[in-house]
Amino acid sequence: MDIKAILSILIFVGTYFFIAIEKTPKVYVALSGVLLLILFKVYNFEEIHNYVDWDTVSFLAGTFLIVRVIEISGFFNYLSLKIIKKLNYDPVKIFFFFPLLSWFLSGFIGSIAVLSFLSPLTYTLCRILRMDAVPLIIAEVCLANVGGAGTLMGDPPNVILASMFKLGFTVFFINNFLLSLISGIGAIFVFYKMNEGYLLKVKEKIDKKAFEEIVPEEAIEDKILSKHGIYGLISIAILLIFRDFIKRFFPLSIGICSLLPTIIVLSLKGSHEKLKNIIREIDIETLLFFVSLFVIVGSLEKTEIIKKFAFKMKDFSQNGVKMNFILFWFSAITSAFIDNVPEAMSIGYLIRHISKFIPYKFTILIWSGSLGLDMGGNFTPIGASANVVAYGFLESQGIKVGWKKWIKLMFLPNLVAVSLSYILLNLKFITGFY
Repeated sequence: MDIKAILSILIFVGTYFFIAIEKTPKVYVALSGVLLLILFKVYNFEEIHNYVDWDTVSFLAGTFLIVRVIEISGFFNYLSLKIIKKLNYDPVKIFFFFPLLSWFLSGFIGSIAVLSFLSPLTYTLCRILRMDAVPLIIAEVCLANVGGAGTLMGDPPNVILASMFKLGFTVFFINNFLLSLISGIGAIFVFYKMNEGYLLKVKEKIDKKAFEEIVPEEAIEDKILSKHGIYGLISIAILLIFRDFIKRFFPLSIGICSLLPTIIVLSLKGSHEKLKNIIREIDIETLLFFVSLFVIVGSLEKTEIIKKFAFKMKDFSQNGVKMNFILFWFSAITSAFIDNVPEAMSIGYLIRHISKFIPYKFTILIWSGSLGLDMGGNFTPIGASANVVAYGFLESQGIKVGWKKWIKLMFLPNLVAVSLSYILLNLKFITGFY
């Protein structure tokens, strides 16, 4: 093993370690890793861009922008208040419906965006109803990550794997969505049974007359802006669904699917008072973090570390059941402690090399890796970006959750979700539907 390969491993492991202990903002840790790779001549400036998946980065940028447009318009608050009123302010119905809403929305606007607006809304609602917001928000986080596993655009690991293997929205939906749905139903049922007694007590104390003055329509601050944002998001979904057909005539990448409707919306409404500084309001740190991680993980590909590791697994990987088991549970367990974005890139490279000598279709490993990474991150507060968003919000409200309480509330429901997903993955492998 040459010196550049050794350096790339050390920098990769060091970056993972400092991201995991959370002593320094992860974007600075990742950027430091990139600078070290350049300093020690593992890379030069001219070749760095070859290892960044700009398709994934541009897709996330477009999605962040269009979701922010909708959020600014107040539509998300309107939607949630409308649902609350339809549910007649029943804590039991709310406890079922809001996590399921989180599951559904995460599949189309991403788990990070969903928790960024749903967490404060849920907290406000629970304060009005005089109930503990923590169990409900944790249930929403769990279902957001489970729901995000069901589609291409739901979670960053899915976007990364789809881009690496040129997979469309439809194939991801067909293979992951049903597994995500069944896993989500299993998780929310366990969440409810764990909190049933408390919810019934809260229900007995609710004074419904006190809520009759709430008018959901007043939550929409700009109806025209809301319509433009929703049309843009729908357009992204349509382009992704029909991309496999459209790209026969136009070179339509998933990045263009996201950026094209977004740029059109901003071209039409970019002069709006509320949108003038929208570029500054999107999560630039997350995008920089992703770019840096592409470079760091790419160093293992450049120095052929992943290729050599894949070759050593050649005999073991011939057994699809064993390989599926190792990949799924390794992804699920490690993503609870390590951010699932760099893991997705590493696993993507590994699958690419293994696919050259396995006797079964390599796509089963993609579904295994994506589901394990997306759902396994639920187990701890740092396992996925959506967790960090919700956890940080609760702390900003003076609510100390802590790892112990998080794991106590999350472990059993998420274990059910992950286990159901693994069982269904094996059924897919046995039947050849992958």
